[in-house]
Amino acid sequence: MPRIITGQAKGVKLLMPAGDFCRPTPGRTKEALFSILADRVEGSRVLDVFSGSGQIGLEALSRGARQVVMIESDRRALAVLDENIRRTGLGDRAVVLAGDYRHRLRGLAGGQDAFDLIYLDPPWTRAVDYMEKASALLYPLLAPEGLVVIETRAEELPEHLFDPVLSRLRSCQYGTGVLSFYQFRPDESAFDEL
Repeated sequence: MPRIITGQAKGVKLLMPAGDFCRPTPGRTKEALFSILADRVEGSRVLDVFSGSGQIGLEALSRGARQVVMIESDRRALAVLDENIRRTGLGDRAVVLAGDYRHRLRGLAGGQDAFDLIYLDPPWTRAVDYMEKASALLYPLLAPEGLVVIETRAEELPEHLFDPVLSRLRSCQYGTGVLSFYQFRPDESAFDEL
């Protein structure tokens, strides 16, 4: 059973939807993600697309994110997500948007502040298709120094998926999954920070 690793809700156990339609991010991958992000999380505005049980967004809130917007379409996952928000007591900074990710991304464009971190964990069997459809919708939502992080199956995403708008800074494999980090036209110092 996944749990919040650290911060305000440290140790809170999170529920997972029943069945095999929702694949939780393994604990090792989640720890690595937040270790890489380090100080970027506190005070940030985070968008968690395909949020499932909400464990990534809730971990960010526990570590001091100013707000997390979570997008999920599956009713079973939404019920679990709502319960996990209640369990952690972090609902005052969490926004849940139910429905199709493309519709919700379009709705966010031109809204509040841009997002410092956009995390996507699409269904692995269709990850490239989902990312190609989402790419143009993500660009206006990302802060100038923000990061897009995508969790996929190993070797799933082409290196130049978001060219010429975003460049991949780094990819790290953990078991069967890979975390890929993207940013607008990074300069040399961006590579040193990750």
